[in-house]
This record gives sequence, structure tokens and C-alpha cells, in this order.
Amino acid sequence: MNEVRFSRQVKEVKFGAWVLDPKRQSICDGEITRELEPLLFRLLCYLIINNEQIITRQDLVDDVWNQNYVDDNAINRAMSELRKILKSDKQRGIVIKTHYRKGYSFFLEPDIIYHANEDPRSPSEPNPDKNVKPSVQPENNQPSVSQATPNSKYRFKWFLAGAFVLSTSLLGGLSFKHYYVSDLESDISNIVAQEQSIKESVLSWVQGRYTLLNLSPNDAMVAYSFIQEGAKHYSLVVKNLQSGHERRLGEPGVNYYPVGWSADSSTIYYSINDGNKCQVWELSADFNSGNQFLFECKGNSSLTGGGVNQNRLVYAKQGYRSRDELSALTNRDLTTGDEFQITSPNLNSYGDRFLAYIPEKEIILFERRQYNTNELYMTDPDGGDQIKLYESRSRIWALNYDDESDSVTWFDNSKNVLYRFSLLENRLINLQKLKTEQSYAEYETLSSGELLMTSYPFNLDVYTLDLNSNEFQPLIQSNREDRNAIKVPNGFLFLTRLSTLQRLNWMTSDGKVQPLGLPDSDFKSIRYNSKDDELLVHYTNKIEIYKLSDLTLKYARSISGTIVSVEYLNDDEISYTVVDETKISSKAYVLSSSDKKVRELPTQSILWLDRLSDDKLVTLSSNDTLSVFDLKTGDVTYQLDLPPAKYRHSVAVSNGYIYHSDGESIYKIDLSSTGDFESIYTVNESQFFIDDIRRSDSEHLILDVIEVVENQLLKVSLVDEPAEKQ
Repeated sequence: MNEVRFSRQVKEVKFGAWVLDPKRQSICDGEITRELEPLLFRLLCYLIINNEQIITRQDLVDDVWNQNYVDDNAINRAMSELRKILKSDKQRGIVIKTHYRKGYSFFLEPDIIYHANEDPRSPSEPNPDKNVKPSVQPENNQPSVSQATPNSKYRFKWFLAGAFVLSTSLLGGLSFKHYYVSDLESDISNIVAQEQSIKESVLSWVQGRYTLLNLSPNDAMVAYSFIQEGAKHYSLVVKNLQSGHERRLGEPGVNYYPVGWSADSSTIYYSINDGNKCQVWELSADFNSGNQFLFECKGNSSLTGGGVNQNRLVYAKQGYRSRDELSALTNRDLTTGDEFQITSPNLNSYGDRFLAYIPEKEIILFERRQYNTNELYMTDPDGGDQIKLYESRSRIWALNYDDESDSVTWFDNSKNVLYRFSLLENRLINLQKLKTEQSYAEYETLSSGELLMTSYPFNLDVYTLDLNSNEFQPLIQSNREDRNAIKVPNGFLFLTRLSTLQRLNWMTSDGKVQPLGLPDSDFKSIRYNSKDDELLVHYTNKIEIYKLSDLTLKYARSISGTIVSVEYLNDDEISYTVVDETKISSKAYVLSSSDKKVRELPTQSILWLDRLSDDKLVTLSSNDTLSVFDLKTGDVTYQLDLPPAKYRHSVAVSNGYIYHSDGESIYKIDLSSTGDFESIYTVNESQFFIDDIRRSDSEHLILDVIEVVENQLLKVSLVDEPAEKQ
């Protein structure tokens, strides 16, 4: 079938709100008519005809472009342009679906309508499917695509072969925008941060803990969660920033968390969680009407979202690809309950977090958190035109859009620096360093000169757990973030955060703390080998081994990709796991201390591993599966899909047992008997979260513990210092 015959035989194709007219190469939804450029017309037809299967990129190269090679960027641009054309007020949601690392498929069910008395294939044309049993035709003799035979793809390829040849001028003729992807760290080096004096004022004097600030789009109100002194559960507070008036919603035994606001600031969306269920509700901002249940959710207080258009909510839905710590953005119709996913983070990440919706531009800004970087993206409410704007080592917790300057502002609380980025110019335009020693946790930017802040509500300290008596007691406590302690002769080594760097400290057996002597750096973790008195230091993409007694460097190895975890398997072997530079796959390796040779283990998606015994390894995968491998046979002898984490998963091996933490409890797995999952200790969830667990000795685990403390809700104003007198 050639192009002319196709246009003569097929009258129209209906899908969703659209009707495709092959003769005019246009689509219409009853109100809008759009002509398709030749490439996009062929691409759309190809996806429609093959709607029952996943189309790979190679299929598109062979059958649509008809070339030996097509750059991936050309395919990406064509798909992006086609998705934009297929969006209208009547047609929202997914039309073309992306299958992770596989290809594309047509998401809707098309209905092909032929001209009267026209057979789909001319008798003069050979039948490439002569050995294929004909499909059953409907009574009206107008076959639909859903009844296509397995060779329908081949028939369409044969039709395309007789069509026009795609030229370079056609590929260049498509109107695609080029966006500059900014590396935030390099941008910072070109801009001098202005030191800025500040003035703090307390917005609420009620004693307790303030968290999860969520500013309304009109900047008039802020919602947050609050636990009053002596209480155990969070309530929801909505505060009017002009009058100072507060409204509160809560009940015993239930935690209330803000999710986001409607685009017009009239409605607040919030979630409730009692430990057994998670639900999303909506309430009018004045607390007078509209309090109603919306849908069941999954996860904890990290749920974020916002209203887009009418009766639609875009939110970060947890549990993507069956990993409870991984979230993807989802667009939900609050009237019908229908929803569709609009982002697809890779498995080896922490997923996507909603930041803001900008009605003026109809774009959504969200953060994609990788293991070593945090990326700022923008997209539209249907998930099209996903564009990465930044990469930063620091988190982007919240941001504010200014329509007059067409810029966004956010605050880096690890550096106390305020950033302003121009969407118009696609570049960072201003940095302001706050002159303060105060540590802030969450923030909302009211303007370039005012911020809402919470003082830091957490301490990160080190505790020990006695495995015999279950005694839980502090080991290292300070007003800084202390973590990753390991036992060494005459004391413990541990890391302390200083702004964006870490300091390696030594606490002697008498409790005195002093720097070990290595320069402050981006240390990720430390380990110790007592046999050779070796200190292993793990950076983002480097491993170093020192002689602890004199801190002489014995060995260093740079790694391509991001090192996620490192462990001593025994006195002579080190295991490490790496997420590659594509941030898609992870691999596990073993480094020999004696000959420095590296071998790759035959595992996939592994984020951590350690040795359980001489012939068994324990691994934790990116999909939260705990596995035990027999090194002699290569078989998996034990596997457990971990239950949803209350905070995060961590695993340790000690004395032949496996210990697992979900952030709230510590469990013991004894494979020598029944392999039971036994809870041995649970922290007070209103006061503590377990961030990580490690082996100290045969009788103790070392725990990195986040302790929740009281803090304040603040308004921080930037103050212009008076000019110096001449």
C-alpha cells in the first residue's frame, strides 16, 4: 500500500478526542484542526497501525525514517513535537506511552473507518501475509486496528517503503526549542555571591515542632504540620500571613500533612496517616466548606503535589516500579478518580518530587533526586516536553516563581545561599549568601527579599543497640550532624557535616573529640579493617585506603559513576556498588586488597552487599529485595521482598545474622533456622528515625539516628546594610 492508496481507502481514524484525516494529513477534535508535517504524520500512522505492540527505536529508524542510522535526539524531538500536537483542551493525558528502556506504544484504542466499498488491500498488490490465518472481521467489514494480525507491522512497513524519502531539510524544518541544561556548580563559579545581612522574626510562639511548609500560590497563606510540646501526632495548620490568624485540623492518633494547594489558592490538599492507612483529602482554605475524602495514598509525609487546571491534582505518587521509596509524578482527575503517570524516573534514584505549578506558563517544576545529584526539571501537566534545567549537589526543597522577572528563586539550606534563576534567559542570575550561623531546615521564598523558614528541627546523632539486652543509648551527640561511626582501636571514627563538606573526627575512649587529620571533603562513608589497620574512605566516585596509625595513603581508585556503598567482605576483599553515568543501571564489584584486581559480580540493580558467611553474600537491590547468594553454586538461597519502609531501608550483617531497619524498627533474620523476620527493637516514632545501621562488634549495632527536636517558625528578611560613612 502506498501513501496515495492509504489516503484513498482510509476515510478517517478516531482516537480519543481526535479524528485523523489521512487525505489532508490533519487532526481535528471538533474545535481545533491541526495539520501534520510529513514526518509526524508518518510517525502517528505507524504508532496507530501497530498499537498492540511496543515500537522500539530501531523500528522507527527502519520503518519511519527509512535510514540506516538516526540520532536518538532526532527521535526524541519528533516524539516531543508529536505529543505537543496531540494535546488540546479536549484531549488530555497520555496518547503515546513510553516504555522504560523498550520503546513506545499508542496508548488509546483507535477506530479505523474505511471508505465505502474499499477493500483495505488492493487485489493488484501481493499479500505479504499469505501464510497468516486471516483475523475475524466485524460484521460491518470495517476491521479495527485491535484485530490486526501479527504481521500488521510488516504491512505498514511495506506501505511506507513506497512513500516519500525523508530529507535533511525536513528533519531540520521541525520547529524544536533548544534548552540549555545548566550545571549549577559551574554557574556558581561564574557568579560572586553577595553577602546579605538578615533580620529574623518569630511567626509563632507556640512551643513544638514545625515542618513541611507549603506556601499558597498567591503567597497569602502557608500550611504546615505541627506537633505541640507534649503531643505525639502532627496537626495541620493554615496560617494567614497578613493577619497572622491560624486554623488547625487534627485528631488523636493521626498525623496530618499538607500536600499542596489548588492553583487559585482556594483549596488545601492534605494527607492523613495513622500508621495503617494513608488518605488524601481536600479542604477549603477558609476551613468553612469542602472538607472531603479524595483517594487512598501510599507512603509517608513526603507526599507533595498541587492543583493544575480545574479538578486536577498532580502529585508525587510513591511505590513506582514496586519500590516504596521511589516516587513518580501522577496527574489525577479528582472528579472521576482517573489518573495517569507523567514522569518516569529511573529505578536507581529516589524519584520525582513536585515543587510548583506555574499557571502563567502551564508548566510543572519538579526535583528528581539521584544518588549523587539533584536535578531540576520542568514539564507540562500531561508529562510532555520534560526538560532538565539544573544539576546540583544540594536539595531543592521548594521554589517561588516571579512573573514580572520570569524567574524562580530557591534557598540552599546547606550553604545558606539564595539562588535566582531566569527562565527567560535560562541561566543563574543572582546569588545571595545569608550572614548567619543559624541552621534552617525548610523554607518558602516569599520574594527576593523575604523567606519563610523553620529552624532546624533535627539532630543527627550516633547510638548503639546492645543485641543481648536491647539497650538503646547514645554514643556521639552534638549540635551538628554526626553519622557513620565505626569502631577502631582506642575509640570511634565518625563523620560530622560542616556546610557542604564532611569532617572525619576521632572520639577517643575517654570521650574527647578531635579531627583525625584528613582535609574536610565530601566523604560518603568510612570502614575499618583491623587486620591491616586500614581505614577505607568512600567518596562519590573514589575509594582511598589509608594506614590508620600514620594516615599514609596506601591505595586510591577512581570509579566511573557514583559509588553507592562500600564494605569490607573480609580482610582481603572490598565490595562496592556503582550506579553508572547514565544513572540507569547499577553493578557490584569486588576489589582484592592484595593484587588490586577487580572483578564484576553477576548481579543486577544491587545497591549494597556484604558477606554473611564464607560461602554466602547478602545483597539489597534497588527494588527493595533482600537476597542471599551461594558463592559456590551461584544460586539464590533466600529472598525477601521487604515491606514498605517507614523512613528508609538499611541492612547490616553481624555474627551470622542479617539485621534490617525500615527506619522505625530493627529486625533480625536467622537463616540457620526458619529464616523468620523477627522484630527486636522499635524506636519512638514521634522522636526518632533510624537512618542507617552498621555492625560494631558481635554484640552491638551502631545506628545513625535522626532525633526530632523543637524548633521555630520564622520570617527571614534580607536587610540592606547602611553605606559606610566617608
